[in-house]
This record gives sequence, structure tokens and C-alpha cells, in this order.
Amino acid sequence: MSDGPSAQTPALRASSFYSRDGIMTHYCWYLEGYVEGSERLRRFQIHRLPFRVGRHESCELILNSAQVSRHHAEIDLRAGVLMVNDLASTNGTFVNHQAITETRLSHGDIVHFGDQEFRMIEERPTVAVEEERTSIRSTNLTQKLPSGARQLQELLQTGQVSAVFQPIVNANGEPFGYEMLGRGALEQLPTAPWPLFQIAESLDLEVPLSELFRQRGLQLAHGLGPNRRFFFNIHPRELQDPDRLLACIERTRLAFPNLSLVFEMHEAAATNAILIRRIRDQLQGLGVGFAYDDFGAGQARLIELTEVPPDIVKFDIALIRDIDTAPSAKRQMLEMFQRYLLELGVATLAEGVETEPEFKILQELGIQYFQGYYFGKPSANLKFD
Repeated sequence: MSDGPSAQTPALRASSFYSRDGIMTHYCWYLEGYVEGSERLRRFQIHRLPFRVGRHESCELILNSAQVSRHHAEIDLRAGVLMVNDLASTNGTFVNHQAITETRLSHGDIVHFGDQEFRMIEERPTVAVEEERTSIRSTNLTQKLPSGARQLQELLQTGQVSAVFQPIVNANGEPFGYEMLGRGALEQLPTAPWPLFQIAESLDLEVPLSELFRQRGLQLAHGLGPNRRFFFNIHPRELQDPDRLLACIERTRLAFPNLSLVFEMHEAAATNAILIRRIRDQLQGLGVGFAYDDFGAGQARLIELTEVPPDIVKFDIALIRDIDTAPSAKRQMLEMFQRYLLELGVATLAEGVETEPEFKILQELGIQYFQGYYFGKPSANLKFD
């Protein structure tokens, strides 16, 4: 039985409401998840405490799933700490994939009510939100929300990332440059960039993560080879704010004036010729090269390539892998691209070269630069000549 006003208080404000133990809070809490089969992340406010989750119409959050009990779980404050309590549900309540009876909730926790998956979000309020009853009709959502939100925020705050460098050679096998590849360095998170970007994208933090990878990588690159050439990537989301992106690149150039830099843009992101031209021209003004990355991985952007030719096109590994044993049609297609780019005055680079036979065929086709395990795996301790 409640000893605070929460159960009877109408239209509770997000900025101040009471828990069962009578403590007033000035935070907003939310559960966010993918609902109704949508790819769009939706957010549901914990608008009163205690906050019940289940199938029954009296619950604050109604989940119409056979895996959810009528009264499945309850969220409330205990001595100023937000807690979730499983109400003897059939299929259990889980926090960060661990079954619980009662436990503390923190920002970024992944919470499962049966098969329904949500992330816990805590924010200071910006506007008052009126009470509303939320009913969700959805099915299996398990594992759609990546865990590690709190750890990723710690990684961004503390800058715990590193970089490795993969060699790029010319047709004679001589060093031409290195591609800079970001890596995580926080013990609780993966080191590979792809799962880190999965977490970051679910939090709208992919741009800060990309910027951090780039900044740290170039710091390391400058220490390893201040007069060498380095290729670096961007996240496609960075193109949504080109002013921020270009300002970041300009700061990079000022910080590392002696590094020879090449900016890589995934060819799938090259859809706006006006924007691409602006970026290319400003990069040229900064003395930074411009490359289309993963060319041929999807729809080859031939129109954009013709209108805004880069300095370098990097052929995707899908075009390169097993080229020595590939059907003649695949080799002819690559040869066609090579001739076309040569006529445009664009240099070509083959990614993913793993064997000597592949290298020899690509040399015969006239490709100028090469990257792949045949020449060296990504390493943090490259020897610079």
C-alpha cells in the first residue's frame, strides 16, 4: 500500500513527482525500444511511480505479448534509488541479460520484460509532460538494443580509444601510405569499431565516436610517422552536418600540418554532387586528398564520380577477392572500371588483396595501389621507413 501520493495524483509532472516512499524526484526516466515491428526507436516516459509493466489494462506500460505476465514488473524509488522489481512473472525480468528479483536501474541498462526489450534512459527534464497510458502491440524484440550504453559514454568521456594502421603499397610493393583504423580501448567494450558504432548509433553518438577515433588515430600517426601518408574514414552521419565535419578536418590540418592526409568517403554516401564537390574543394584547399571508399560494394555512383572525380578510388574487396580465379565477366568489369577511371585521371587502389596471384592479376590490369593482408595486417607498431 502506498504511503505517498503517486497512485492517486493526476497529471503528474515529469520534473517533480513522488515515489512510493514519498521522495520527490527531479529527473525524467524513460524506457525506449523498438515497437510494432518498426525500425524506429520509440521512447516511453515513466510518468508516475510506482510504474507497473504488464498486460493488464491497469498497468502504466501495457505490453500485449504472450511472454509478458498480466502484472509483470514494477519500477519505483527506494531511498532515492530507482529499482525494478519482478512481480513473480512467468518469463522473468532481466537487467543487462541477467534474471533479477529486484535490482537497481541505471542509465543505459538493458531491461527485458519477458521477450520485450527496452533501454533505461535518465535525463533532466526540459519540458513538463502530462501523464498518459501507453499500450504497445509488438512481438519479439530481444537483442535489438545493443548493451553497453553507459560504457560507451565512459569511453567517449575518457577518450579510451586507439588505432591500428594497415599498409598501402604501390605496384612495386613499395610503401605508399597507411589506412588508419579505430579501435576501442575500454575493457568492458569490444575493441572492433563495428559493434561500438552499433551502440553509438542507438544513442545518436556515432559522430562523436567517429571524431574521437579520428583525433586519436592522427595523434598516434603523427608520433609514428610525421611525414607519411594516412587515409582516414568518416561516418556517413557526419555528412548531415558538413560545416561541423569540415571544421573538424580544418582543426586536424592545423594540428598536424606535416601529415599527408587522404579523406575517405564511402561510395554509397556519395549521393549529393553539390555537397561532395563542396567537401572535395575545401579538402583541396587544406591540402587533404579525397577518395571514394568501397567502390563497387553496392551501386557504383558513376554519375557522381564523373561530376566530382576524387583523387583515388578504392575498389571494394567484393571486386578483388579471388580475382585470379573469377569468371572472365568479373575481370572484364574491373578492367572497364580501371580504364574509365584512368581516363578521368583518378588513381585506383585495390582493397583486400590476400594472395600473390590476386596481386599479379591486379598489376596486369593497371591498378596502381594495393592494400590487404598479403602486404600486412593492421598493426599498432608499424615500422616506418
